[in-house]
Amino acid sequence: MSNQEFITDIAAYVQKYAASYGILIHSPIIAQAILESGWGKSKLAATYHNYFGLKCGTKWTGKSVNLSTQEEYTAGTLSTIKDNFRVFDSMEEGVKGYFEFIQLARYQNLKGITDPKTYLETIKADGYATSSTYVQNTYALVLQYSLTQYDGKEVNTMGKTAQDVLNVMRSWTGYSEANGKHKEIIDLYNSVKPLPRGYAVQYNDEWCDTTVSAAAIKAGCSELIGRECGVERHVDIFKSMGIWIEDGRITPQPGDIIVYNWDDATQPNDGYSDHIGYVEAVSGGTITAIEGNKGEAVGRRTIPVGWGYIRGFARPKYASSGSSTIKKSVTEVAKEVLAGAWGNGDARKNALIAAGYDYAAVQAKVNELVSDTASSLSKSVEEVAKEVIAGKWSNGDARKTALENAGYNYIEVQKKVNELCGASSVDYTAIAKEVIAGKWGNGSTRKSKLTAAGYDYGKVQAKVNEILS
Repeated sequence: MSNQEFITDIAAYVQKYAASYGILIHSPIIAQAILESGWGKSKLAATYHNYFGLKCGTKWTGKSVNLSTQEEYTAGTLSTIKDNFRVFDSMEEGVKGYFEFIQLARYQNLKGITDPKTYLETIKADGYATSSTYVQNTYALVLQYSLTQYDGKEVNTMGKTAQDVLNVMRSWTGYSEANGKHKEIIDLYNSVKPLPRGYAVQYNDEWCDTTVSAAAIKAGCSELIGRECGVERHVDIFKSMGIWIEDGRITPQPGDIIVYNWDDATQPNDGYSDHIGYVEAVSGGTITAIEGNKGEAVGRRTIPVGWGYIRGFARPKYASSGSSTIKKSVTEVAKEVLAGAWGNGDARKNALIAAGYDYAAVQAKVNELVSDTASSLSKSVEEVAKEVIAGKWSNGDARKTALENAGYNYIEVQKKVNELCGASSVDYTAIAKEVIAGKWGNGSTRKSKLTAAGYDYGKVQAKVNEILS
């Protein structure tokens, strides 16, 4: 079976069953099957029709097989273990089995997602995979093989507006060489093959244009601007695509790509292209841009319209905002503001207005959330534990982080959760894997922490021994 035949066959079954299980997107699931099964050629896939590496767990009553596998409990370190995997009678049953598997409570947040990258990030955070590069590797397959063509029309239009790209840039604000997070941008660019000119960007290269290309990749619209890591070469691409504006004096639009020439401070400026970024907002004759490698970080630049150093602009043919992504709620945007994604002061105001949001409403919600955080600590441990059980505090590390950020003692809350749910509901396999990964310490320290959290130390240690045997 060729790779394309495998994609076609898997896609047909994913499209057949996804909607009935509340899943609105297909491309990341097809990519998961490719990655997990090695194009259907792994023993688990070829012999047992398990294309997603689905383990039995405690609720599986069907056929199974015991095979060796590798898990990355500690970043960069692979551990070989043996585990029981689900067995299916056909490819169709194997794909259907995937959707049945993600009916587990921790995967319910996958329902309604329409963005491939978000789907992969969410399922990884929910505990589906241990590999530290799982999202990156799987999403690269979505892009490389244009798997979004198997999504519905409502999905294909996602990520194609100016604001979708700008939201990516906002999320990267603060990524820098100093904190090493610029490597994530470079890795994303390098993940899409074939690479322009066959060149893989190095971590010590200039990375402003790499950021422009990577943002479009993540937003799902790289076809609108092409891919490059060199600014002058990218301008040539813009010209060939008919989106280049040879005039640095115009008033640009949010989402336009702004190009600079540092050797000439006068207009018209037709010199060599040195630097590049995205126009975030324009207000009162002032341009706010977001740029990669600005002072070795992703940051904002504020300049006047017609500034002498502006070489020109590219205007990608984005979808209209009315046919693309539904706007986020005021609460969602307010949380992004608190996380620093929208800048501060006038820059924040201009960016929110440019994105079509009511600045006053968003700021009011920001103030409300800040106030609520302060008052929420009046809740008892039992009240918070009940909220956890109801799904209000996410899962795994995300839950721990959220609780601690809100000022709660994670161990106390989790102990109460275990108490309210009963010992039988505890996933000792998951806890054991955390122990193996080093999250609970060693010896008496481990025992004390597990006991304090409400876990049966003996059961946890037995499961650890079982996994490592």
